[in-house]
Amino acid sequence: MKCVIADDEKLARNLIESYVDKVPFLELVASCKNGIEASEILASNDIDLLITDIQMPELLGTDLVKSLPNPPLVIFTTAYKDYAVEGFELSAVDYLLKPFAFERFLTAANKAKEIFDSNNNKEVSLKKDYLTIKADHKLYKVQYKDIKFIEGQREYVSFHTPNGRITALLSLKHLEDSLPSEIFIRCHKSYIVNKNMVEALEGNSLVIQDKHIPIGQSYKEQVLQEVF
Repeated sequence: MKCVIADDEKLARNLIESYVDKVPFLELVASCKNGIEASEILASNDIDLLITDIQMPELLGTDLVKSLPNPPLVIFTTAYKDYAVEGFELSAVDYLLKPFAFERFLTAANKAKEIFDSNNNKEVSLKKDYLTIKADHKLYKVQYKDIKFIEGQREYVSFHTPNGRITALLSLKHLEDSLPSEIFIRCHKSYIVNKNMVEALEGNSLVIQDKHIPIGQSYKEQVLQEVF
């Protein structure tokens, strides 16, 4: 993964550079002393991960990310706890509070790698029209068009199909990232639905055959735009 560091403190940059050098899957493209310099690098290079301080002169790290039309994955670093909410609202991979040890940095880097790999797998998955599911000591091959909806149940998910339900040990969030977005949409913290299977909107629920799937408030606007 190609990465860029942005931090106005030289000691902090040097420390993060040493951390990046220890992680085999990270390749440092540039280490920048401010957000403007980082913005120029990001505009002219294909970058996978931005590791940026928040409190920087001229351009905050959060404002840097907001200014990017297609931001890479982001890990925020800062000495201030006050920016945590804003950082996660920008879909940051992680938020590192200074000073942080290499072990904590590695955890954040691994999170970024997992998302990066998942996104790449998603691009590959668009070339096929089915999903393979490991469950009940079997490997199921289920066509996307046959999945009515997917229900999250803590560490398990259930795939509801015309032939019944298949329950597997999976993360609903990881599954959401790997499914083709032109077919599936998250409508609730516990549900992903097949857009083509939705028959009606009734109150705050989507109707798929005889099942009413709840719509979470934070998902409602996107669901209405993409399904109806």
